[in-house]
Amino acid sequence: MREQGIIDKVVEGKIVEVAFKRTEACEKCRACHAIEEGLVGVEAVNDIGAKIGDMVEIEIPSQELIKGSLILFLVPVLFMIVGYLVGAEFTSFLGLSNLSEIFGIIFALIFLAISFFISSWYDKNVRQRQALQAHIIKVIPSE
Repeated sequence: MREQGIIDKVVEGKIVEVAFKRTEACEKCRACHAIEEGLVGVEAVNDIGAKIGDMVEIEIPSQELIKGSLILFLVPVLFMIVGYLVGAEFTSFLGLSNLSEIFGIIFALIFLAISFFISSWYDKNVRQRQALQAHIIKVIPSE
């Protein structure tokens, strides 16, 4: 996803805040924060040396955003389903078929907890790599 905005301030080191007009895409993304009426800001990595007041184009990696969403929302559901099936089969293996539903629920909750650890690990990994961090890709010359 690409947006154009003006560098508002330096946050820390090469991280700057870029302000731009709120669009419909902003409602779904939530990567930005409100600055004032009609304007939103996002922290972006300034590897190209743009200065405060420069009009710039930023890019937020869409593929990583989609991949992260799938992991955060789909993995827990899949783990719960697999956990239930494993728990139900486990009782059959032990010869306790009458307790298959209870064990299915218990295993589903255990697998759900495991999926939260996986999601947490993924989140830390993405933050360390700054995979979802917006980057300034070019300065737009003023006319």
